[in-house]
Amino acid sequence: MVVEDAFGAGDKIAVRWTATMTHSGNHLGMPATGKPVRSTGMTIARIRDKQIVEGWDNWDQAGMLKQIGAYQTPPTGLLKSA
Repeated sequence: MVVEDAFGAGDKIAVRWTATMTHSGNHLGMPATGKPVRSTGMTIARIRDKQIVEGWDNWDQAGMLKQIGAYQTPPTGLLKSA
């Protein structure tokens, strides 16, 4: 995991990160593929007494699923307007 940016104000911090990993576990009903995965995201955390007491994450889950072959973007042009 690489921290791309980090900053804070008051009792909150924000971090923009990039993670690189290998799909090696049987998750989401899909056996391990061994494929490399790169994902990006942001985390906001609230700190009290030098500990994280709350946190919120937003990361590219669809991008990860595409990289391991668990999801494909639907082809365009399937829906016709009424």
